[in-house]
Amino acid sequence: GECSKCHDPHASDNPSLLLARGNDLCVSCHKDVGEAIAKAKFSHSPVQQGCTSCHAAHASEQANFLLKTDVPALCVKCHKPDTPAFAARHKNYPVARASCASCHDPHGSNQPALMLNNVHAPLSGGTCSQCHEAPGSATPFATKQPGYELCKGCHSDAVNAIMGKARLHWPVADKRGCVSCHNPHASKQANLLKAATPALCGDCH
Repeated sequence: GECSKCHDPHASDNPSLLLARGNDLCVSCHKDVGEAIAKAKFSHSPVQQGCTSCHAAHASEQANFLLKTDVPALCVKCHKPDTPAFAARHKNYPVARASCASCHDPHGSNQPALMLNNVHAPLSGGTCSQCHEAPGSATPFATKQPGYELCKGCHSDAVNAIMGKARLHWPVADKRGCVSCHNPHASKQANLLKAATPALCGDCH
């Protein structure tokens, strides 16, 4: 009901009577996204074509970000997972069924292949099978151990110190363990946090 935030009701030099052209209109509100795009060393071609390449300007059936289609269906319209090159880059894991945004930043990144700026060492080293079952198995995305036991394989000092405390924060004690708060693949945040604090804490508190 606030059409005039984007459209001029009288006249405009832009299509659809928009107040500004293309991405300029979107980033006038979404300043953090605009700043990230401007600073990114590697850009994503749909972003250069315009935000509406992936987002619906008015409404969407998708729960987040007004996407035109859910991920990964949106991504595989351009990126073809059935090609040998795509499979090789993803170590033959069937990522066409996974969330691309758990590793890649769709707006732009300082990392090649639009990886999120902070990448977990097993992923950056291409050793996905260090944590996951083999790509040809019946459950290729299953982890080899549950919860924090998997993380303990590399981070034993930190995990043992945490678990030795008298009082545990419930996400730590939860069966999901570290991934309650940390992204196991990559993140925009330091320490692979899923979101910046206090937003991350505010999801529960």
